[in-house]
Amino acid sequence: MIDRRNAMQGMVLAMAALTLPAGGAEAATAIDEATALAALDPWADALFSGDPATIEKVLAPEYQILRSDGTGYNKAQYMNVLPKQAMRSRFNGIVATGNERLMVLRYVIETNQTIEGQVVQAVSPRLSVFRSEGEGWLLVAHANFAKLG
Repeated sequence: MIDRRNAMQGMVLAMAALTLPAGGAEAATAIDEATALAALDPWADALFSGDPATIEKVLAPEYQILRSDGTGYNKAQYMNVLPKQAMRSRFNGIVATGNERLMVLRYVIETNQTIEGQVVQAVSPRLSVFRSEGEGWLLVAHANFAKLG
């Protein structure tokens, strides 16, 4: 089994590769907090709703998540292990870069969440990648660094 550190490093490198400009693509720039929240808030609202149909709408078909214990899921697998939220998550320390099509965010989340029966560390860093779709943003990849249990 891949150890957690190598799994997290791989996820971070993969996310970083997504932001590299390809032939002629625009360079990544700093993104303001309001734009970052336009991506984060619908995802946080969907998770807090607990409704799988609502959550599925904010996840890209290629969605992947990696958790601090090294477990990872694609979208279909994740839909079977959704977290339980006792409060709507709050964000601070948001640092966002990207362009009009792709946004990479690192931030600290405050949450009251249970994942597969394990209580999640209440305040922890996260890394999320969103891509523009229509009028909104879809979550493509998410690294959850919160300690479980």
